Amino acid sequence: MNDPLFFKDDIRWREDSPMCHMVKAGDFLWLTGIVALDENRKVVGAGDIQAQARQVFTIMRRVLSLASCDLTSVIRLTNYFTVSFDDMEQINKYWDVRREFFGTHRPASTGVKVAALILPELLIEIDAIAYAPNVVINPSAVIPNAKK
Repeated sequence: MNDPLFFKDDIRWREDSPMCHMVKAGDFLWLTGIVALDENRKVVGAGDIQAQARQVFTIMRRVLSLASCDLTSVIRLTNYFTVSFDDMEQINKYWDVRREFFGTHRPASTGVKVAALILPELLIEIDAIAYAPNVVINPSAVIPNAKK
């Protein structure tokens, strides 16, 4: 297997951060868990699962674009919810937003109820795996630790 590529975009990561937005390994892209933060690292839509889901999927679409992919490349989602699954109204609001972004594309998915995320205002975090056998790296992508 080729060495993995690690992608960052224009969100300001600390240079010593051990994280990146996405790793390419073989024909797959592995996306870091995404939460509803804006470019200033402020929570978008505190208490509003639809606003947070829209922000997460917007970021996911932007990160995938670094590898010239879109949401139809996603084959797997893991959804971490802090809202109760007993409250189907909240879950249905999430599903409505997911349909807005994915349309009829239906990646394999898992939903997990968690006690908390990194910030108390966050209701959802989503990580993804995308299949991208013919990936083309966007020139705006920052690839830390790339071999020179």
